[in-house]
Amino acid sequence: MDKDNMDYMQLRPWTPLFRYPHDDAAGIVFTRADYECLLPEAPLNRTAVEFGLRLMVADVHRSPLGLDQEFGDIARDVHAFSTDWFSMLSQDNTRGKLKADSEAALRAYARVERWTRGVDVFAKKFLLVPVFEDQHWSLAIICHPGVLARRALARRNRTIRRAVAELVDAGIAEAAQLPVPHVDDSESESDSDSDSDSYADKPRPCVIHMDSLRKHSAKKIEKWLRCFLEMEWRKRHADEPPFTLRERTARAGGPPADLLLAMPKVPQQQMYSGDSGIYTLKYVQCFLARAVCGDELKVNARDVCLCFRDHDWETGFNGNGIKEMRRSLKDLVRVLQSEEEHRQFRARRRLCWIGQRDPGSPLSRLPMEILRKLVPYFSLPDFYV
Repeated sequence: MDKDNMDYMQLRPWTPLFRYPHDDAAGIVFTRADYECLLPEAPLNRTAVEFGLRLMVADVHRSPLGLDQEFGDIARDVHAFSTDWFSMLSQDNTRGKLKADSEAALRAYARVERWTRGVDVFAKKFLLVPVFEDQHWSLAIICHPGVLARRALARRNRTIRRAVAELVDAGIAEAAQLPVPHVDDSESESDSDSDSDSYADKPRPCVIHMDSLRKHSAKKIEKWLRCFLEMEWRKRHADEPPFTLRERTARAGGPPADLLLAMPKVPQQQMYSGDSGIYTLKYVQCFLARAVCGDELKVNARDVCLCFRDHDWETGFNGNGIKEMRRSLKDLVRVLQSEEEHRQFRARRRLCWIGQRDPGSPLSRLPMEILRKLVPYFSLPDFYV
């Protein structure tokens, strides 16, 4: 263990090192125990993964993607859920199908409803969902949720129009008085056009699941995320009609699911290495670099149906890249902890000066000799003032 690590080990595990961001009351409080997770081959806890996600998505100055000119699009097009979010959503562990109006779905959504109170998930292109189960991390990415909602609503409206037309043809006079919803064909495609070239180039809603050990059930994750999207639309868009997403059918030749499940081949970790959290953060970095900051990945119908096999994610990085990311996170924690110490020193030094110069301050009750002796201990180099 190097000298810097030994200095941190002298602190108590619950000793806070810094708050990230430091000016956010709801920021992450990073402790010495969280720092231990960044040591070689140590498993990352929820705080460490949460710190890495916020760093990747929202911090232009420290993110590995911050130098890219398109980094501003990440804050606009991407939302990263908390590391506790999926665990709270799937707490019931319901087996079988999950309907949006079922009691289990209502209980699940009630647990996470407040987590999206300040964000419109259907206005985002990608939703990052870290999954932690059985002491293992994986990553799920919901792609194009807004397109998904528009297409589901358009199919619902077409079904209503078709039903009304059949009633009119059958001679039922009252059917002619029924309201016929408008169908926006520019936002949706009929099932018969799903193999056309124009459809292949358009955004395809899907759930991408990346697992460094293939340990988590991708179908279970897709089921809960699909239920959340249905419930979220009903809650946040109460003035619009609800929709129900079509699931994948077991019979051959049936209509495709509205929300496809893609499990591309990704780099795999060594068994019992404790690197699943680092792999999850690396998946996030690679995906954002290709899909948001670059034009390499479009997440269209063709790529999703081919399970992204043309993009070669399997060789995107290796064990050296994992070690480098762990090392860079650990070095960044030291920098942030040092900055926090300097902020505390400046605050204490200012209190000492107030005690000397402000007769109304409680600090003025201290003897002047003590205050003058304390000031040098809180002095800083000029570039920190």
